[in-house]
Amino acid sequence: MSEKLKPEDLSNLSLVSSPIISKNGQKILFVVSRYDLDKNKSKSNIWIYDNNEYYPLTKGEKDICPSWSNIDNLISFLRIRKKRISLNILKIGGEEYELFSQKQGISKIMWSSDGKKIGFLSRATSKDWKDYSKREALVIENIPPYFNGEGFIYDRPSNLFLVSYPDGIVSQITNSKFGVSSFDFSHDGQKIAYVDSYEELKPFLNEIRIKNLKTDEDISILKNYSISQVLWSPKDDKIAFIGNKMEKGYATHNKLYFYDLKTGEVKQVWPGLNRNIENSINSDVRGPSCNEIAYWSHNNYIYFLLSDQGKVNLYAANEKGGLKGIITPEESSIDEFSISESGSIIAYTQMSDNELKEIYIYDGINYKKITSFNEVFLSSKKLNKAKHYKTKSEDGENLDYWVLSSNENKENAPWILYIHGGPKTFYGYSFNFIFHYLAAQGYTVVYGNPHGSDSYTEEFADIRGKYGTIDFSDLMRIVDDALKGNKTLDPNKGAVAGGSYGGFMTNWIITKTNRFKVAITERSCSNWFSFYGSSDIGWHFASDQLEIKNPWADFDKIKEKSPLFYSDKIETPLLIMHALEDYRCPYEQAMQFFVALKQLGVETKIALFPGENHDLTRSGKPKTRIKYMEIMAEWLKKHLG
Repeated sequence: MSEKLKPEDLSNLSLVSSPIISKNGQKILFVVSRYDLDKNKSKSNIWIYDNNEYYPLTKGEKDICPSWSNIDNLISFLRIRKKRISLNILKIGGEEYELFSQKQGISKIMWSSDGKKIGFLSRATSKDWKDYSKREALVIENIPPYFNGEGFIYDRPSNLFLVSYPDGIVSQITNSKFGVSSFDFSHDGQKIAYVDSYEELKPFLNEIRIKNLKTDEDISILKNYSISQVLWSPKDDKIAFIGNKMEKGYATHNKLYFYDLKTGEVKQVWPGLNRNIENSINSDVRGPSCNEIAYWSHNNYIYFLLSDQGKVNLYAANEKGGLKGIITPEESSIDEFSISESGSIIAYTQMSDNELKEIYIYDGINYKKITSFNEVFLSSKKLNKAKHYKTKSEDGENLDYWVLSSNENKENAPWILYIHGGPKTFYGYSFNFIFHYLAAQGYTVVYGNPHGSDSYTEEFADIRGKYGTIDFSDLMRIVDDALKGNKTLDPNKGAVAGGSYGGFMTNWIITKTNRFKVAITERSCSNWFSFYGSSDIGWHFASDQLEIKNPWADFDKIKEKSPLFYSDKIETPLLIMHALEDYRCPYEQAMQFFVALKQLGVETKIALFPGENHDLTRSGKPKTRIKYMEIMAEWLKKHLG
């Protein structure tokens, strides 16, 4: 007998992530995370797959980011404690030890080819740096002053560091003012290529620099791109990078480029691809991951993830323009991967709309699932598979959407239109716990990809200056088509909900139509004027998305796109959900909307969550996430039954 899914079932999930394969392809490191309700936090440990079995290697409270050294039995990993983070070393079969620890965060761990150095990114601080909570005043000269998930960061930019192995001596090797975001060692171990932000007001612009570790020379080789990742070629004669030139602003797809170190020539590979080299599919049950989006193997192919029509696939390309699909599963998505040195064996995680992530392996011929952490849990629950549909936008474009049926499957059934964030992310073949929980509560969930979504063409993703127009039309067409194709759904028992951009659209929709009986807006934007100056990305993101210069030059345009200024059109009862430490869409956005609706006599309620940020529904504390879902369910039950 299947059990009904409950919010507390979050603690029964095993979140499998961060697969890192050894150079010879014989072993795989990965992370397994579980929620501990008693301690109200998640726990993570490093596991290993070896000789057709898998078992845990570490026993810390939160161990993440495993990485192989230059040999196949020595690894590093991060251990996060309450006030410090350490880089630990473990020889397989032996004892672990701490190489060094610090208060500032550590990310992007990478060993040099000679095994004597480990590179990492961290926030650089001066010798007299003092914690913000212990200062008499915060004197700020740079923007943004804070960043979502990290708090105040204005005087501690991200930089590149090296720690020597085995003695643990740490040295800072870059002095970026606005942040280093990616790096890679040359194969001879003498140089590091890294990605630097050089423009305070345009943080999306990057340059590639090369640091010579012997001479200390640091030169810029390429500027004016937005770059996600940089990679050295196996022969150290070229550098590849994943990025774009922002031709369509934030709607621009990432492409694969090669830079010839001898000639300075930049070459884009497969310019006709018109899909994003990025994994932007939505899921609310991911564990911590430190995998890259692309890897360059010794067979001279670069392997990368590609978002395509509701799923994420693994592709490979070489400089000559050869492009091939490596792993393109039906109705499933690849979430992370790594490759052996030769490129012949690939470890990856895969999920679908009703299957949680597990580890798989591909040897060039066969695909094999090698873990089954969630098999027992999934077999104990009746989790329906969503049904895929297509409809047309007003301009004739195909629109993908999915309908996850309620477990109760009754006549005159209530339903929810759920809208993703971004806007350049997407829904599709990925697991979303909230959808299955709502289905268990008796609601059919409708979710899809309107204009603005990723995994289609750049032109489809580009809704700059069009917020609330073509995307609104698409969502209404998806609803109309879903109601037409699912006769058990009651047109008068519909809800609309969404987070971030989806929250903005929820706010916008209820100012334009009363077709929804109830609404839930999560971590939303209601007023672009204040968003411009208060969000950690406000000034550049709002300018790009609304096609404006600034609020004082484009007052009417910003007012036109702000749901707050149409509050008097709203009749739909609205639940507002917002984290108090959300720096992406600060909670003042929620408060403004709440106060306006209270003054207008519209039924409304606000739920604020202390100690949480914009990622609450994906990585918040388990008890908070449980309470969050309970508040949603109570609101929906009141208005939809």
